Amino acid sequence: MTARLGLGGRSYTASATSEVAGYSPIVGADEQWYFTKEDLMNTPSQAGSDYSTPCTKTYSPAEERSWRSRGCNFIHNVVKRLDMHQFVASTACVFFHRFYMRQSLGQFHAYQIAGACVLLASKVEENKRSLKDIGYACAYVAVKGRAKEAAGSHDTWQRLLQRLEIVVLENCCFDMDVTHPYGFIDTLAPEFGVPVYVAKSATAHVNDCLRSPICLLYRPEVIAVAALYLAISVHGCDIKVNLFDSCKVSLPSGAERETEACVMDMLDFYRREAEVEKEAMMRQQKAQQSPQFS
Repeated sequence: MTARLGLGGRSYTASATSEVAGYSPIVGADEQWYFTKEDLMNTPSQAGSDYSTPCTKTYSPAEERSWRSRGCNFIHNVVKRLDMHQFVASTACVFFHRFYMRQSLGQFHAYQIAGACVLLASKVEENKRSLKDIGYACAYVAVKGRAKEAAGSHDTWQRLLQRLEIVVLENCCFDMDVTHPYGFIDTLAPEFGVPVYVAKSATAHVNDCLRSPICLLYRPEVIAVAALYLAISVHGCDIKVNLFDSCKVSLPSGAERETEACVMDMLDFYRREAEVEKEAMMRQQKAQQSPQFS
């Protein structure tokens, strides 16, 4: 069955073949989800293979970054429409990024997998919504709020989410254990006297950067420290603290070097996002200035 689901005009076939990457974890469940930047330059989407099946389309690093960001935006919009907790969006984004280290964007559309990740995360975070509600929210967001079109693809989305939920589970090796940086921020901030507004800003940085694969590069405690240092710098706070001296949060060896790299990756993410937004505004202005013919 093939159905158009408001996904950029592309049709995807509901095929049951080659849905699970031929991957057998040889490391601990936690370790298998951390990668190097070299790994992110050789994902199935860029290599044109999902470890078992050649794909018809390959993506450049910039294209893959864009689709990862768009998929996570889709997740946030669906979660917001359903009035679900931020933890659902955060966990869904982590599942989403992990999935595309096993499978290719050319094989599975980002919005479809994003919807399946929301369904799965709603169960993991015990903030459930019915399949019907999630299916309609996905349909509504996919067609940018056109209610009549959403109603027409609602049933198709439900069937799709049911199938893809299993696909995501299998490609994530049934590992649903996700630790987020939020708890570490909540522990570190009062320990070192970081103001509440700075801690909230750090949390916002974490939420923003979920649209990038930073969660695949750094452990949550490192991301938490990086987000706090970035928030302190952004607010210009005169706070002289060494978060690495924490008695309450155990940081991995080499944490200082990793934190510095994580901060730079966060700044790079914001720079790229600003460039994308600027280009979009320029295209919009150009379209508005173009002569209109009746």
